[in-house]
Amino acid sequence: MARRFRFPLQTLLKVRRLRERETKRKVAAQSAEIARLDRLDEATRAEIVVQQRALLERQQQAELEPRDLSRGWAWIAYLRQTLSQRQKLRAEMVVRLERLQAEFRDARRDRRVIEELRERRWAQYVHARERGDQAVADELAQQLHTSGAGRESYDAPAGT
Repeated sequence: MARRFRFPLQTLLKVRRLRERETKRKVAAQSAEIARLDRLDEATRAEIVVQQRALLERQQQAELEPRDLSRGWAWIAYLRQTLSQRQKLRAEMVVRLERLQAEFRDARRDRRVIEELRERRWAQYVHARERGDQAVADELAQQLHTSGAGRESYDAPAGT
C-alpha cells in the first residue's frame, strides 16, 4: 500500500496563510478608518457651508449681534482646524496603509511560494504513485503470464 501524501512544510504553509489573512484584515481595517475620516471630513465641510450661509443670512437681515458673529466665525475656524488636523492624520494613515499593503503583498507572495512547492510535491507524489501502481500491475501480469505458460506444459498429454 502506498504511503499517504505528507508535505513536510504544511505547518509553515498554515502559518503563512494566517499571516496573509491577518495582514489582509489590517489593510481592510486601515482602509475603513480612512474612509471613516473621509466621511467625517465631508460632514464637517457640509457643516461649514451651513454655518457660513446662516451667518450670511443673519447679517443680511441685520439680526446678528457682533458677539454672535464672532462666535459663528470662531466655530467655523474651529471646524476648519479640525479638517486640517484630520488631513494630517489621514496622510499618516495613508502611509501606514501603503506599508500594510506592502506587507500583504509580501505575505501573499510567501504563501504562494510554499503552495507552489506543495503543488509540485503533490504532482511528484501522484506521478510516483502511478509509476508504482503500474509496476505492480506489470509484475502481476508477468506472474500471470509465467504461471499460465507453465500450466500449459503440465496439461499437455504425454503421448503427443
